[in-house]
Amino acid sequence: MNIVDPILFQARLNPAAPAICVPGAANPLISYGRLARAIHNIGRAALSSGLARGRIAAIHVTDKIFHAALILGLARIGVVTMSARSRSFPPEIGVDAVIADADAAYRNAKRVIVAEAGAWMANGDGAPLDDPRLVSAGDDDLCRITLTSGSTGDARGIPFTHRRVMERNARLAFTRDTAFQVCSRFYCDLGFATDPGFRDLLRLLYKGGTIFYYGEDPESLVQGLTLYQVQGMMASPEGLSEYLKFYDAYPNIACGLDHIITQGAAMPRALSQQVRARMCSNLCSTYGATETGGITIGPAHVIAEIPGAAGYITPGAEVEIVDDNDEPLPFGREGRVRLRTAQMVHGYVGDPPEGRHVFRHCWFYPGDIGVLHPDGMLIILGRERALLNFGGDKVRAEALEGVLMTHETVAHAAAFTHADGLGVAKLWAAVVPRRPIDQDALRRHCAEQLGGAFAPAYFVVVDALPMTEGGKLDRSRLASLVGNAN
Repeated sequence: MNIVDPILFQARLNPAAPAICVPGAANPLISYGRLARAIHNIGRAALSSGLARGRIAAIHVTDKIFHAALILGLARIGVVTMSARSRSFPPEIGVDAVIADADAAYRNAKRVIVAEAGAWMANGDGAPLDDPRLVSAGDDDLCRITLTSGSTGDARGIPFTHRRVMERNARLAFTRDTAFQVCSRFYCDLGFATDPGFRDLLRLLYKGGTIFYYGEDPESLVQGLTLYQVQGMMASPEGLSEYLKFYDAYPNIACGLDHIITQGAAMPRALSQQVRARMCSNLCSTYGATETGGITIGPAHVIAEIPGAAGYITPGAEVEIVDDNDEPLPFGREGRVRLRTAQMVHGYVGDPPEGRHVFRHCWFYPGDIGVLHPDGMLIILGRERALLNFGGDKVRAEALEGVLMTHETVAHAAAFTHADGLGVAKLWAAVVPRRPIDQDALRRHCAEQLGGAFAPAYFVVVDALPMTEGGKLDRSRLASLVGNAN
């Protein structure tokens, strides 16, 4: 089954129902009927541009409704899609074309197709393509590639077939809070480039619901959440902390959400307490990997009181704690975490060397150190390797530092994370300038090279970086520089 078929079915059942809503955007809403017509028109536009079944297209457009329609329209004709965060892709993926808002240079892409939303979505009669050869796709054909930072912070492509996507969506009944399954109006703060962001788009549209995304400003979003009586939210702890700040700033505005689920990073205790008090008492946190899908879930009022708690292992997921020889350890013993599900992938696109290390013995090794309790509670104690983890995004500090030091105003740089008042990790960079720096220009520079998620939120300008007696960067002292931020 093509992953788009259930959505086209919903469009036939109730074409006037709202499908995707972006409060505050110029075109904030699309119905199922209009979405179906856009899917067919996009398919024709893509075919006329030279794309065809089996080709790989990276999507780099900012209009969220257009982006979603491109994912579906291309999948319908068998084109493999990937949502791009930056203008650079791992060479082993073999991107055939980038569909973008404007002409620009993209590393490791063969060509750029400039697409305008109105032309691609509205030009045409919106009728289904008649030739079944153009829309047929085998269950085991690729339909989606998701970029992940993996266990090293380097971008890798994770391949998904139509069958694997459908199976993962079916398993959401076990990896989400049971009550959350009844939500038909759902706000997702995770981008299309993430696996949960992509799957939640399909999940809501498969059931005929409405999925909401961030538009132009928080005021428009909150008004939209209230107007449409949105029931649930998915966000990273970092994203959730920003919404909490808004609600705290406007105490007269009530938050009507019934359920909130966080993903991507551990839920800090202070954030958990304040979100449950101000926004929604039914707060859950999940743990998993793009490679395996969801592994654990736990109610925030339970796991917030247990340092490192990731949640309870869900049905269909397997977790083992192993020693350095990959031998399973008993409950309560600290060791390497390894994960397994029936819906996991077994390697990265192009089979890079890292994949052979993290995919072993039919298990996935995420690089976490943890402990497993007899009741199924998984505790994550830390990482095998020192990666910067913020909101679920991971990047090697050295990679970000290398990009910063290619900017003409930066002599030396060091990247680190530092928790804010709610305990949420934020990405910082300490820089030794060659001359006065423009922080916005530095962020844009990092975003162009690594993607916006990996641009530092804050900078601290210093005369020199802290060093060890041996002359190496002393990363343990970087967070102490925050008090000197200017």
